[in-house]
Amino acid sequence: MPARLQIKSEDCSPLGRLILQYLEEQSISMNHLAELSGIPQPRLRGACFKGTCPTPETLRKLARGMGKHHLELYTLAYEGRIEKFPEDAEDTSLDLLMRELFETARELGLTAPRARPSKTKIRKALIDLGFQPEQLATPRLDQNEGSV
Repeated sequence: MPARLQIKSEDCSPLGRLILQYLEEQSISMNHLAELSGIPQPRLRGACFKGTCPTPETLRKLARGMGKHHLELYTLAYEGRIEKFPEDAEDTSLDLLMRELFETARELGLTAPRARPSKTKIRKALIDLGFQPEQLATPRLDQNEGSV
């Protein structure tokens, strides 16, 4: 049985609570999960706490190590980011979109997909939710822009 963790669940983000639950269910140490995931143990420990923002690469490696879909971990990490900011804080349009998507998914009982949906499917789903096509346009850099 691994040594008792010094991290309290109430100090953890949603992602951190999932990590602690996983460690307990698998009866493994944080050091072992860090090894399985290929990330330094201090980075894994830091990802557990409220107010932290693990990098996408850390989340992908951790998902592989835990046998989870990386979108599940992205979702939990983003929920932790949302919890960090009060409801009346000024959000960016992306924050508002992500908040609405997560709340809708939670209400519908949806989980992360097993395969990444195509950009066309994502675009269609957003339009079905009421977004206008021009709101979904992503700016592209001109090939000559930014070159020296």
